[in-house]
Amino acid sequence: MSNIPIICMRLSVMAVFFMVCCSVQARTGQNASDSLLRALDQAVANRGVYLQERSRQIAELKAKLPSLTSDREIYDCNTQIADCYESFVSDSAKKYLNENLLIATRLQDRDRILEARIRLALIYAMNGFFMQSRDIFDSVDYNSLPWHLKARYCWARLKFLDNLTISTHEQSEKDQYRYENLALRDSLIGIFEPGTDLHRKEVAARCREQGDYRTALSIYKELYDKLNPDSHEAAMIAKGLADLYGLTGDEVLQKHYLLISSIADIKMAVKENESLLALSEMLYASGEIDRAYSYMRVALEDANFYNSSFKNSVIARIYPIVEMSYIERLNAQQHRLRLVAGIIVLLFVVMIVVALMLLKQRRAVSRSRDELARVNHRLERTSVKLAEANLIRERYVGYFMHQCSLTVDKLDKFRININRKLKANRTDEAYVMSSRPLEKELEELYINFDRAFLNLYPNFIDEFNSLLRPEARFNLPKDRLNTPVRIFALIRLGITDMGQIAGFLHYSVQTVYNYKSKVRKTSVLTPEDFEEKVKKIGTLAAQ
Repeated sequence: MSNIPIICMRLSVMAVFFMVCCSVQARTGQNASDSLLRALDQAVANRGVYLQERSRQIAELKAKLPSLTSDREIYDCNTQIADCYESFVSDSAKKYLNENLLIATRLQDRDRILEARIRLALIYAMNGFFMQSRDIFDSVDYNSLPWHLKARYCWARLKFLDNLTISTHEQSEKDQYRYENLALRDSLIGIFEPGTDLHRKEVAARCREQGDYRTALSIYKELYDKLNPDSHEAAMIAKGLADLYGLTGDEVLQKHYLLISSIADIKMAVKENESLLALSEMLYASGEIDRAYSYMRVALEDANFYNSSFKNSVIARIYPIVEMSYIERLNAQQHRLRLVAGIIVLLFVVMIVVALMLLKQRRAVSRSRDELARVNHRLERTSVKLAEANLIRERYVGYFMHQCSLTVDKLDKFRININRKLKANRTDEAYVMSSRPLEKELEELYINFDRAFLNLYPNFIDEFNSLLRPEARFNLPKDRLNTPVRIFALIRLGITDMGQIAGFLHYSVQTVYNYKSKVRKTSVLTPEDFEEKVKKIGTLAAQ
């Protein structure tokens, strides 16, 4: 009982280790698959380059034909051209094989006639012309063939049976074709020398058909490791490996070898390829609709290029389904895009509305700030005016109190003198004294006013002259004003009533108005602007 916890702990550790190993292996397989998918995409993008290379090789072979003189040389060159066309363009392959059939007939060479016919049967089988292919096979006496043509006959007929099996839906016919397939495979195994690669490949194919997948995989792997990965032979072996892994349920390795086979086929410009179509179906089944549709379109283009009605019919079974799924996927994406676009538009509209509201609020705030600034400016001006008024009041109250005191003293002295004259019965002298003009007193009043005003606004004369044309400017003595300037000095102090100004200066209102108008006409400004400027001459800071 005491060992049970230890056993459980060990089992738990082993389970965790197994899960980690599986996870690492899955990630490694996925990375390899992604790398091969990128390589396949690159190969598909470069199909034009590989096509040009295959066309160049064929053009070089065709260029030799005019220089050949014997039928046997032409036959051999046509055979090489047909080899290039066999998985490239079926019609061209048939053309050169038919030419070879004519040459072999002309030469009365039985082996070459049989070779050309067997190869034609293969081309017919690959194109789906099963009746023409069967007629050729039935007309050939297999037992009389040399060993190398027996192998070619069996391979061609195996391809014929494979395509027949694909094209039929009757199980009884499929079983019949499978029986013939096994018989042909046995014949091939008997043709090749045991231990050779050709013999081992046919043994592996026989093991696959009998369900011995492990043995078949072992042989195929050994054969594949010997080959150039970019060769057509390697592509065929890789396709065989993919089929075997598909039968064993290992989809990761099935996809791996289908990718390898497809890449090799595209690089070799093989247009009669099966791997890319099988890969497309596998990707479609796993939900990779975009890649499946893309690769199936390539397979369809290759089938059209090869001009194989059989391959077109095979693709036609699955292509509409994949295309419909792709279209549905596109429609779903477009629906999502429209939905996202609608949301974006809605958000954009909301943003515009918010922006407009913010702009409106900003303008309102700006207007409020401007209004506040104007109010503050008015307050500042009012404050300055009040300060000025206070300053003027303080200074002029003192000044006029002093003047009033002097005036009272003078009146008191004048009263005493008059009383003295009257008591002494000197009425004539009293009358003369009371009749004397007040020019001296007025002059003294204006002198004191000028002195007090210029003390308050020391730069008044200079600033006042700056508002006048040069020829009309006043040249005044220090601390003195003349009558026109004194009128505007009173306006600067805030006295705008012409009657008050006239009373202070002891002039008539019309005389004051004439002085004022004359000066305004000599200003560089309009009369209204001139008077406003006069009212703003001088600042408290200057005092």
